Amino acid sequence: MKKKYLVAATGLVLLGLSMSACSSNSGSKSDSAKTSQQSKKKNEVISQNKELRNKFDQIKVGNFLSQGDGGSTTDEVKQLLGNPTSTTSTSSNGVKVKQLTWTKGAVTVAVQTLDSNKVVSKEITGFKWGKRDEKLTLGEFNNIADGSTYQSLVDKYGEPDGLHEANVAGTKITNAVWLTGIKGDDGASATFSFDNDKLSSKTQTKLK
Repeated sequence: MKKKYLVAATGLVLLGLSMSACSSNSGSKSDSAKTSQQSKKKNEVISQNKELRNKFDQIKVGNFLSQGDGGSTTDEVKQLLGNPTSTTSTSSNGVKVKQLTWTKGAVTVAVQTLDSNKVVSKEITGFKWGKRDEKLTLGEFNNIADGSTYQSLVDKYGEPDGLHEANVAGTKITNAVWLTGIKGDDGASATFSFDNDKLSSKTQTKLK
């Protein structure tokens, strides 16, 4: 039974590794009134997205091998986010996994639960913190060593934009994507994977 859950849990973690890291920039010249209106609308969107991110951060992730023990319940997540936009169920090696997804504009929040209706993984994509100082350069990225803590990166570069978290057999697995606060070309990103909050791997695209 334990082996069956480990196989299913591996698929759960790999799902987090496939997090998309995309960004886009657009702009055009217009009169000052139009620019002001666009800026106000953009600030409102950023504010709403930050509120959503705060709610996402409140979701607790439980241990996959113990039916989500310690994780938030489906009802608790719905109290934070409302009814999901979509719900899907899959089966991996005989283990049923339900995914609930909330889409708010460009931002998507997804959680996965088992029969216990307790969260065993959570993910947020499409979120950006807005303009931040470009502290994470290619040089900085190359100097970040395996074993570095998640908190040390957050302290230096700010919270990641995209985040996936799961707990398998007591090991907290985190995949974090920085899209803002980085120096690079359009579409640049830096992705870090952590086991129990210690860096295990990293990848980057178009950093400078």
